[in-house]
Amino acid sequence: MTTQALPKAHELTNEINTYFSKYRKPSDWQIKLLKRKADNLKGKIPDSFYYGLLGNIAALEDDIPALRQHFQTAIKISPTSSQPQFQYLVALKNRGRCSEELVLCKAMLMQFPDHSDEIYLWMAESAFMSCRMDEALQYLEHIKNKDESNSLYHHITESQLIFKTAGLSDELASHLYSLAYDLLQKFGLYFSSTGINVTIRDYVHCQLYVDLPIEEIYDLNYQLALELVNNTENTYSDTVLFEFDSLAVFEERSPA
Repeated sequence: MTTQALPKAHELTNEINTYFSKYRKPSDWQIKLLKRKADNLKGKIPDSFYYGLLGNIAALEDDIPALRQHFQTAIKISPTSSQPQFQYLVALKNRGRCSEELVLCKAMLMQFPDHSDEIYLWMAESAFMSCRMDEALQYLEHIKNKDESNSLYHHITESQLIFKTAGLSDELASHLYSLAYDLLQKFGLYFSSTGINVTIRDYVHCQLYVDLPIEEIYDLNYQLALELVNNTENTYSDTVLFEFDSLAVFEERSPA
């Protein structure tokens, strides 16, 4: 293990994070290059760090079994360190695996009580992103030093009130979200939960940005409408609106 390799490992981490921030799946060539850079560091950096890098690359590749395997290996190597487990949470978040995030968080609460505020905040965000607003609010209430000026806090409390007024339960709301998420899986569309934009008006508007041409987004939203109508008695479209949008639109609206 050499200290000289650590800067290279951090450079690779930053490169991986740059890909995550673009919300697009890297090409096969780019994935191979990332794996080669990680393999060049094997034996020169801590093994848990190495497997964490592989886990994040698997997340970019959308290879969920490999993602789980690499991070579980990293955790076994450094079971008393919270770092591999928080990295695991980041990778799961980027793949929209909210239920798996919550399972991991609950185990981490027992193992790392000193990080309970951070873990409960993570749980609140994960529940919120899967439209489980009552559950998200419960996690917020466990935070000892909560910042009520935090935008997530306002999003959760306002959304929970909107859902409660409409009689929309966590179970049904998360079912509606799952219908939208499953449609992405059905059509093999790459998606990161960090590519969700939630705005609160008199309803909760969830925009899911995907890497498709603008002209194909209409058809995808039409398919989503069919899924919602055919699989629910009430779509609650005046309470929570799911809508796909093109990353090209997202990038046009984002500041340079």
